[in-house]
Amino acid sequence: MSTSTTRTPKAADADDIGCCLTVAAATTTREIAELLQARAIARHLPDLGIRGSRIAAALDPAAESAVVRVDSADGLYALVIPPVGQAFPVLYRGRRIGALDVRRVPATSDSTAATHYALFLRDRAAL
Repeated sequence: MSTSTTRTPKAADADDIGCCLTVAAATTTREIAELLQARAIARHLPDLGIRGSRIAAALDPAAESAVVRVDSADGLYALVIPPVGQAFPVLYRGRRIGALDVRRVPATSDSTAATHYALFLRDRAAL
Protein backbone atom coordinates (compact mmCIF):
# COMPACT_ATOMS: atom_id res chain seq x y z
CA MET A 1 0.00 0.00 0.00
CA SER A 2 1.44 3.32 -1.03
CA THR A 3 1.05 6.46 1.03
CA SER A 4 0.89 9.98 -0.24
CA THR A 5 3.69 12.21 1.01
CA THR A 6 2.38 15.40 -0.54
CA ARG A 7 -0.90 17.15 0.03
CA THR A 8 -2.35 20.43 -1.14
CA PRO A 9 -3.21 22.26 2.05
CA LYS A 10 -6.57 23.99 2.37
CA ALA A 11 -6.58 27.71 3.16
CA ALA A 12 -7.66 27.02 6.76
CA ASP A 13 -4.85 24.50 7.13
CA ALA A 14 -2.27 27.09 6.16
CA ASP A 15 -3.53 29.30 8.97
CA ASP A 16 -3.42 26.41 11.44
CA ILE A 17 0.03 25.01 10.79
CA GLY A 18 1.75 26.91 8.00
CA CYS A 19 2.42 26.06 4.39
CA CYS A 20 4.33 22.97 3.40
CA LEU A 21 7.58 23.33 1.52
CA THR A 22 8.53 20.95 -1.23
CA VAL A 23 11.40 18.50 -1.03
CA ALA A 24 13.47 20.80 -3.24
CA ALA A 25 13.29 23.39 -0.46
CA ALA A 26 15.25 21.08 1.87
CA THR A 27 18.68 22.65 1.68
CA THR A 28 20.52 21.48 4.78
CA THR A 29 21.52 18.04 5.93
CA ARG A 30 19.34 18.49 9.02
CA GLU A 31 16.26 19.30 6.93
CA ILE A 32 16.88 16.34 4.63
CA ALA A 33 17.33 13.96 7.59
CA GLU A 34 14.17 15.25 9.28
CA LEU A 35 12.17 14.92 6.06
CA LEU A 36 13.40 11.36 5.54
CA GLN A 37 12.37 10.43 9.06
CA ALA A 38 8.97 12.11 8.65
CA ARG A 39 8.36 10.08 5.50
CA ALA A 40 9.45 6.87 7.22
CA ILE A 41 7.02 7.50 10.10
CA ALA A 42 4.25 8.37 7.64
CA ARG A 43 4.75 5.06 5.80
CA HIS A 44 3.83 3.13 8.97
CA LEU A 45 0.59 5.00 9.73
CA PRO A 46 -1.65 3.17 7.18
CA ASP A 47 -0.73 -0.11 8.91
CA LEU A 48 -2.14 1.44 12.10
CA GLY A 49 -5.54 2.26 10.62
CA ILE A 50 -4.97 5.78 9.28
CA ARG A 51 -5.93 6.20 5.64
CA GLY A 52 -3.02 7.09 3.38
CA SER A 53 -4.99 9.92 1.81
CA ARG A 54 -5.03 11.68 5.20
CA ILE A 55 -1.25 11.56 5.71
CA ALA A 56 1.42 13.98 4.50
CA ALA A 57 5.08 14.54 5.30
CA ALA A 58 6.67 17.89 4.51
CA LEU A 59 8.88 20.68 5.77
CA ASP A 60 6.92 23.20 7.80
CA PRO A 61 8.42 26.67 8.21
CA ALA A 62 6.15 27.47 11.16
CA ALA A 63 7.42 24.44 13.08
CA GLU A 64 10.94 24.99 11.67
CA SER A 65 11.16 21.26 11.04
CA ALA A 66 9.72 18.40 9.04
CA VAL A 67 6.28 17.25 10.15
CA VAL A 68 3.97 14.29 9.67
CA ARG A 69 0.47 15.64 9.21
CA VAL A 70 -2.76 13.75 9.69
CA ASP A 71 -5.91 15.36 8.37
CA SER A 72 -8.82 14.66 10.72
CA ALA A 73 -12.42 15.83 10.77
CA ASP A 74 -11.34 18.43 13.37
CA GLY A 75 -8.36 19.76 11.42
CA LEU A 76 -4.68 19.01 10.94
CA TYR A 77 -2.51 17.37 13.54
CA ALA A 78 1.24 17.64 13.00
CA LEU A 79 3.94 15.46 14.53
CA VAL A 80 7.11 17.55 14.56
CA ILE A 81 10.46 15.84 14.02
CA PRO A 82 12.49 17.28 16.93
CA PRO A 83 16.23 17.60 17.42
CA VAL A 84 17.96 14.38 18.46
CA GLY A 85 17.30 13.55 22.12
CA GLN A 86 14.01 15.46 22.35
CA ALA A 87 10.44 14.14 22.60
CA PHE A 88 8.23 14.34 19.48
CA PRO A 89 5.84 17.30 19.95
CA VAL A 90 2.33 17.24 18.45
CA LEU A 91 0.71 20.41 17.13
CA TYR A 92 -2.96 21.10 16.53
CA ARG A 93 -4.03 24.36 14.89
CA GLY A 94 -0.46 25.58 15.21
CA ARG A 95 -0.29 25.07 18.98
CA ARG A 96 1.53 22.40 20.87
CA ILE A 97 -0.98 20.06 22.52
CA GLY A 98 1.41 17.47 23.86
CA ALA A 99 4.32 15.20 23.09
CA LEU A 100 4.81 11.52 22.49
CA ASP A 101 6.25 9.28 25.18
CA VAL A 102 9.25 8.54 22.97
CA ARG A 103 12.31 10.58 22.11
CA ARG A 104 14.18 10.95 18.86
CA VAL A 105 17.14 8.70 19.60
CA PRO A 106 18.74 5.96 17.50
CA ALA A 107 17.03 3.26 19.62
CA THR A 108 13.54 4.58 18.73
CA SER A 109 12.34 3.03 15.48
CA ASP A 110 10.12 4.86 13.03
CA SER A 111 7.40 2.27 13.58
CA THR A 112 7.49 2.96 17.33
CA ALA A 113 7.11 6.70 16.75
CA ALA A 114 4.24 6.04 14.31
CA THR A 115 2.50 3.74 16.80
CA HIS A 116 2.74 6.34 19.57
CA TYR A 117 1.46 9.04 17.19
CA ALA A 118 -1.54 6.90 16.17
CA LEU A 119 -2.31 6.17 19.84
CA PHE A 120 -2.00 9.87 20.67
CA LEU A 121 -4.54 10.70 17.94
CA ARG A 122 -6.91 7.93 19.04
CA ASP A 123 -6.78 9.16 22.65
CA ARG A 124 -8.07 12.51 21.41
CA ALA A 125 -10.72 10.88 19.18
CA ALA A 126 -9.08 12.50 16.15
CA LEU A 127 -9.37 9.35 14.04
